[in-house]
Amino acid sequence: MFFEKIKRSYDAKRQRKKSRALGRQFLIAPRPGLTIDLSEYGTDRDALTAAPCVISFGTRDGFYDRFCEALQKSCDAHGVAHSIETIPPCGRINACLFKPSFIKFKLLTLNRPVIWLDADASLEGEFSLPDSKWDIATLSNNRESGINKKAAVCIAFQPTVASLRFVETWEGFCSSQWTAPGLDHERMNYTREVMHGQYIEADLSPYVSGKIVRDSGRKKEFRF
Repeated sequence: MFFEKIKRSYDAKRQRKKSRALGRQFLIAPRPGLTIDLSEYGTDRDALTAAPCVISFGTRDGFYDRFCEALQKSCDAHGVAHSIETIPPCGRINACLFKPSFIKFKLLTLNRPVIWLDADASLEGEFSLPDSKWDIATLSNNRESGINKKAAVCIAFQPTVASLRFVETWEGFCSSQWTAPGLDHERMNYTREVMHGQYIEADLSPYVSGKIVRDSGRKKEFRF
């Protein structure tokens, strides 16, 4: 058993190294050269009141795909709908910058409130969403509040025009490694500043407090 664990750990590290090498030439975060025409997009009242769906993705590298499986199981255990995918192996930077494109795709195709969770997070209980009117709902960042006021590990989005505009702006900042500093977290917070006053933001913390854990069982485990 001990040697099997060592072998699995070694295989996972070797696969992640291979994935990073592949990512430099295999998968690039899409460049949003053509944005969605939102002039005809109307808010669907039924969509706004539909049950939320947890969304996430992970790379098929023998490591993050296992996180995806664990996240799916935690959603099933608490009766929460989910749409969790895996993508081809790629480098960390490309995977992080792909996040808003994935969220936009799910927001449009699912046509219901979605709540993004990083693949290495899991649910430890049912959650609810704010009752008031909102477009996006965010968590305060208790780890790096001086750098990023809000944490991108968990964000909720309503199927509204303002929400889509927010995601598209975030996607634009993630269209290249050099468009803005940092990765998805920093660029999401930058989007909040740029689009201030153009969307309604709610505090998600009271609704998910104690129900999300990241890196469970690892030294850097963190609970929200």
